[in-house]
Amino acid sequence: MESSYLLLKYLHILAVLGWISSTSSLGLFLLYKTFIVKDLNQYLERKFYRFLTIFELLFFALVLLLGLTLATNYNMLDLKWVRYKIMIAFGFFLPLEILNGILIFKFVKNERWFKIYDKFILLISIPLIIFGLIVIYLAVFKIN
Repeated sequence: MESSYLLLKYLHILAVLGWISSTSSLGLFLLYKTFIVKDLNQYLERKFYRFLTIFELLFFALVLLLGLTLATNYNMLDLKWVRYKIMIAFGFFLPLEILNGILIFKFVKNERWFKIYDKFILLISIPLIIFGLIVIYLAVFKIN
């Protein structure tokens, strides 16, 4: 295999790990601080969460950029499993990340919006896990 392909694949996997870990850890942190340990520092914690969301969105942008670069530069778009991964990334993950960014940076600034955002996180958690597992399955088994 070509070394530039392997390097792009390696960087793509690192970006996926960065995105998944930041998404998962931020979501778990938020749920923990909201439902288990309730204290008076919700505003400071939400501000910190907003800051960390920048990393999540940057990693996701890298996932998309590197994944599309791999798919287009190495003629992988004719593979069904690659097309399915792209459809899930752009049809499910991207809209959720855009909505997450809009909510975090524009609206979630008071107690009312904290509760709305927490429900949003609870609502999307299970579908995120399911679609994430599907994408991993497609990447491992390369079903065509």
